Amino acid sequence: MKHWKAMLATLALASAAVVIPASPASAYATFGCQFTTGTLKWQDSTTTSGYATAATNAVNAWNSTSTQFNMNKVTSGANIRVTNGNFGATWQGSRFVGITLNTSQENPVTNSCGDGTWDTTIVTWWNDYYTQDYAAAKRQAIMVHELGHALGLAHTAAAGNSSCSNVSIMDKAIDGWYDVCGFWTPRQDDINGANALY
Repeated sequence: MKHWKAMLATLALASAAVVIPASPASAYATFGCQFTTGTLKWQDSTTTSGYATAATNAVNAWNSTSTQFNMNKVTSGANIRVTNGNFGATWQGSRFVGITLNTSQENPVTNSCGDGTWDTTIVTWWNDYYTQDYAAAKRQAIMVHELGHALGLAHTAAAGNSSCSNVSIMDKAIDGWYDVCGFWTPRQDDINGANALY
């Protein structure tokens, strides 16, 4: 009898030591809004060649990922318009280096996403007030981030002491993370989020 009790106690201890790993959580976040198709059209509405080059490079950065969508350049009828403008140090109480709006310069999530799909052209902006003197790669990082919003990806937020390998291009402080990590293309988590949408 003691032998069986000892075996049961050993089994109980062994079972307690077995850890079943949880499914990995997705770090990406989505708005719950997206385009109805992965065949997307984008329009360059930038004001200088420096911004135009960064816009093209940002689109190409997304197009070169293993995702189920593609952005093709057009001169009209775009799903996404890329542009720049001076919003000042703050606009409507917020400080930002880039912003994604609808064509009425409103938050597209609350004003253009009736049934889970965008019902207007989405406009991604650089804020010239801050980005006018940014290096080309940093401008690209910001626009890759803003294009992620247009696709339907929301912000992520890495802890301040995170390693660069744990930071997404969709991090809400991407301009600061660019200075630390120097990346300007979608990261695997961003790609996973886009693949969850398209």
